[in-house]
Order: sequence, then structure tokens, then C-alpha cells
Amino acid sequence: MCLGGGGGRMSVPQREYQNRPVTVSGKQTGVDDAKDTAKATESLMIKRQKEEGTYVDPNLTTVEKLRTGGGGNKTAQQKANLAKNKAKAKSLAKARIAKKKSFSNRAKGK
Repeated sequence: MCLGGGGGRMSVPQREYQNRPVTVSGKQTGVDDAKDTAKATESLMIKRQKEEGTYVDPNLTTVEKLRTGGGGNKTAQQKANLAKNKAKAKSLAKARIAKKKSFSNRAKGK
């Protein structure tokens, strides 16, 4: 009898990239025009992401967020429903105010 055995899954090896995420640190000495290490790290990371196909341009994502946040275009039925709901909310609010006034008038003895 065999308990808990069984064939394990073969893991698929991930593709190896030559420019894996690196962090450039330190300072250049004896050079008039030293390179900015943060920019070098960022450019290597972007290059690697582009090779992998996972790079998303930050300017394009910002534009998409701004475009989709406005509620979009409404159909005629949706516009009618919104107007109907708004009108109903106004009438209910007026009824509440009127009820409140009549209750306060009865309490005062008017």
C-alpha cells in the first residue's frame, strides 16, 4: 500500500535574463562627471522589464486612470434612471422636512 506518494510536478525553469535586477551603489572617484547611481539602477530595471514584456509606461497608466475615473458615457436609460432617482430623493427630502416641521409645530402647541 502506498500512502501519500505520487509524482511531483516538474517545475518549469524560468527564463534567465542577463541583466537581472541590480542595484548600483557606491561613488566614482577620480572622475570629473560622475554617474548618478539611482538613474543607472532605474535604467537597468526598465531595460530588463522591457525585455520581459512586463514594462508599463507610467505616463500611459496615469492617462488611463484619469480617463476612466469620470464615470464614462451613459446610455439614455441610465440617464433617465439617474434623473428619476434624483427627483425621488428630492421629494423624499421635502416630505421629511415637512413632517419635521409639522411635528415641531404640534409640540409647540400651534
